[in-house]
Amino acid sequence: MKITARDIDHVVLTSTAPETLARRLGELGFTLTPEGTEPRCICFQPAADDVPNFIALREGEDAAALALNVAKLDGPVETFSWETEDGPSLDAELVSGDPAAALGWRPVQHPTPDAFTAPEWIVHPNGALAMMAVHAVADDPAALAKTLKAAWGGKSETIFDGCSVVKTGTVELLIWTPAAWQDEYKAIEAMAPATRPAIVGLAIAVERARPVRALLNANNIPNVPVEDGRILVGAEAAGGLAVEFVPQV
Repeated sequence: MKITARDIDHVVLTSTAPETLARRLGELGFTLTPEGTEPRCICFQPAADDVPNFIALREGEDAAALALNVAKLDGPVETFSWETEDGPSLDAELVSGDPAAALGWRPVQHPTPDAFTAPEWIVHPNGALAMMAVHAVADDPAALAKTLKAAWGGKSETIFDGCSVVKTGTVELLIWTPAAWQDEYKAIEAMAPATRPAIVGLAIAVERARPVRALLNANNIPNVPVEDGRILVGAEAAGGLAVEFVPQV
């Protein structure tokens, strides 16, 4: 499958206990769309008005997959509606294509992108601004990056031995070898899954580090600050994927 991807649109987190995962992500300081409607989403301010930036929680076997934004797409249309604080519902539509084998990625198109950028969804207690990057682990990062570059019409490069990056817009996909991933994130005892390739973490831009640490500590979420200002939360503490908060000031 080949597409012209405009960006990584969102990450889909499936869980056998989605409400438990939603509560944990809420404890990390994220605002979620209201319960009762699937998917529940963590939305951020997008870089482009018609290319949303969010995380979607759905019920299913524990896994994570990528959704790549395209300008036009023929496929099944999913409709859902969230109740807003003011009372009226906010209706959304999502067109999805078939999933590919590598990382379970699929193309998506948004007839109603504004539904994912409502002000009450994109303001977060932890000061989250955007999903900056997705971390994945593969036995051969360079080969997977080359495959995805060709499939998405993007760009790729080897950052260093053991880590490659694929980029189609503002959100990067960083692909690590198991050893490189575990070494880079040894502060949180990061582990590579036995089944690979797999998504293992998210990088989230936040306004400042100190409020994030205060919130995590108040909610008894184990976290590790590192020298460059980032704050790391391990996969177990974050509900399945490691999360790194990257302060912008």
